Amino acid sequence: MFENDYFTKAELSCRCCGKIHFSDDTLRRLISVRERFNKPMVITSGYRCRDHCAKIGSTMTHTTGQAVDVSVSGGHAYELLGLALEEGFTGIGVKQKGAHKGRFLHLDDLESVPGERIRPTTWSY
Repeated sequence: MFENDYFTKAELSCRCCGKIHFSDDTLRRLISVRERFNKPMVITSGYRCRDHCAKIGSTMTHTTGQAVDVSVSGGHAYELLGLALEEGFTGIGVKQKGAHKGRFLHLDDLESVPGERIRPTTWSY
């Protein structure tokens, strides 16, 4: 399912080892959000292997193949958040403070994460 008009394998691959693992359902949701958003969506973090998550001190949501971080801010972030909820994303992390370049939304469609937040949920960074 990696062949699409919007996202490259490089965007969705682990930055540490180059592996790629994504749920077909998650990619379908992500593509649907992108089509409805009708603007470019830059994925700043796609799949992450366990070693990469450990190295950066991150939770393991990205290791599931069901999570991405999208560079977006301001009114576009508000619009993207609404579309993501409508498409069934259940975990929304919001980083909208600080440098404009570092702002993003985390989107995942996990049903539950042991030891983590109950879904659906939102949080801020």
